[in-house]
Amino acid sequence: MVWFIVGACVLALVVLALALTLLRFNQLSMARSLCDEAKRQLLVELRGRHALVPAYIGTLQQVTTHDLSSVELALASAERAPFGRRGAAAERALTRAIDAAAQIPGQISGRTAATDSTPVMQTDPREELDTTIALLHGQLNVLTERIRSGARIYNTNVDLYHRQRERALSRLFQNVFRAREPFTEASAEESQEQPAPQEQPAPQEQPGSPEQSAAQGQSGAPERSGPDRS
Repeated sequence: MVWFIVGACVLALVVLALALTLLRFNQLSMARSLCDEAKRQLLVELRGRHALVPAYIGTLQQVTTHDLSSVELALASAERAPFGRRGAAAERALTRAIDAAAQIPGQISGRTAATDSTPVMQTDPREELDTTIALLHGQLNVLTERIRSGARIYNTNVDLYHRQRERALSRLFQNVFRAREPFTEASAEESQEQPAPQEQPAPQEQPGSPEQSAAQGQSGAPERSGPDRS
């Protein structure tokens, strides 16, 4: 009877351990799926903005001769950067480049407003281009806000997923459920400047005794040769 009770207790513990393990596996699987889905939606928004930037650059080139290579380089860097911290930094640089380029039409309009004497009917093409630029920039701003919102959702899911992985029972599945890199810029570590080593002063030569000085003077004096005898 005692062995039956002990066996039943052991069996109950084994079943409980299996149930907890299966529950932990399902929780990790669900958390990983949420991360992957949030990443997929974020990538859709990123690719949508990358596809719209060339049209924005092409429209700007029709109204200005300013150098827009900074926007093109930022776009190329964002497209090539891997997903993660480097990708987030590249997207932040692309956002700054787009906002800086959006100020160019306003500067040109301010300069030409005082000197322009053409009729109003002849400025319709320029107004259409300005309207197109404003609409494209508005769409880019909407996509930027969606990217920021998607990044927050993704980072929240990644944080919850990593907390699930850090629990004791989750260590059994470390090789199955890999870590996910957050989509945020890395914080810059402040480098501490170490003081430069001070140079030690050179040892000063101590003056010698009068006898040594006289001996050095005699040894250093040139010898005089006597008169030559023919």
